[in-house]
Amino acid sequence: MNLTVQDILFLQHRVAYTRDEHAYKRLFFHFHPPLFRFAYNIVQDTDLAEEIVSDVMMKLWDLGSRLAQVDKLNAYLFTAIKNTALTRLSSNKLQQVALDEWMENTVSDKTDTPETRLLLAETEQRIEAAVTSLPRQCQLVYRLIKEEGFSYKQVAVILEISQNTIETHMRIALKKIRLALDHYLAAKK
Repeated sequence: MNLTVQDILFLQHRVAYTRDEHAYKRLFFHFHPPLFRFAYNIVQDTDLAEEIVSDVMMKLWDLGSRLAQVDKLNAYLFTAIKNTALTRLSSNKLQQVALDEWMENTVSDKTDTPETRLLLAETEQRIEAAVTSLPRQCQLVYRLIKEEGFSYKQVAVILEISQNTIETHMRIALKKIRLALDHYLAAKK
């Protein structure tokens, strides 16, 4: 069950003022999947990503009444995940961060034939390859906007870069994906 902005704010205040464990669990289970995907995209390690999400969510509980002062919990959590992940990476002295894309919103076709499924799978692979070939920052921007549904402004806050830079990264990403698909579709004809 998805929580509305009002639900999140209500639960946030319940955790902040009454230390309501049930409210905390609801927030945890609501935010865990997208936070885990985001952490994994940065660190490329399932166990480390899980650890980062757990640490950030524990810090959320530890905020106590200060949690009520957090204006946009969604952006706050993604920023905390990014900062924690980058800190962990630098402490592990990892040189290169590789990103992986999840194609969650697959296109459903009413004529569900093996040929159609194969074509969709090949197209998804081409998109994945195009996204994976993008520079790291460009991939992060693309994933936060297209996969997690953040606005350009929210991504600018999370990644601490200007909104113009976000727009540039998205233009680059979409152009490269479009070119990859154009080449693929031209070869299919």
